[in-house]
Amino acid sequence: MVGAGMSSLTRDVRWVGVLLLALMTGCAKEAPAPAPVTPPESVQPAFPMTVYAPGEEVLATEVIPAPGGEVVLPTAKDKTLLYEQYTYAPVRRAGDFLFLSGVVAGPAPGEDTDVEAFKGQLRRTWQIIDRNLTAAGASLADIVEIESYHVFGSSSFSGDATAHLTAMIEVKSEFVKPPYPAWTVIGVTTLAEQGALVEIKVTAYAPRPKD
Repeated sequence: MVGAGMSSLTRDVRWVGVLLLALMTGCAKEAPAPAPVTPPESVQPAFPMTVYAPGEEVLATEVIPAPGGEVVLPTAKDKTLLYEQYTYAPVRRAGDFLFLSGVVAGPAPGEDTDVEAFKGQLRRTWQIIDRNLTAAGASLADIVEIESYHVFGSSSFSGDATAHLTAMIEVKSEFVKPPYPAWTVIGVTTLAEQGALVEIKVTAYAPRPKD
């Protein structure tokens, strides 16, 4: 009787093991693959590449009084896109200093990604900075500090980091002459504008004319 009981218990345990194995195998087969995670659209870069094509700008400098100075809006596009839609000033005066928001450089749709094309994109950016300073009654010679943010290894540029920085130095030297301002170069993984390679912001010392 004991032997028969042990045999029956062994058989029951074996069947339980087979049943558990079948359940586990079935669960593994039936478990659906995890769905790919798609970031919500709201976290994607929201800024379109702000490219000012020749003849596109509508020059209509507007000055808005602000504590300690004023906001300067060099063009109608700056007012509608930057100031009203994205809620920031392209140029803000505080006392004798002018603070310019960053301006990006990168290929517009259809533009090449080689070194010479990148230089052209940088020139476009420095021309915008020059225009913004002029609208505020200053010039490139009044710049006292430059900060530039660089995306190295981007598909928007076919060169390496050395070619990237060399192009930046060459083009900057076309616009900014001695005595040179302070300059801080910062490497980043991405910028707010899709495809942007560089963002340049400057501070200028431009005392107000004395009455």
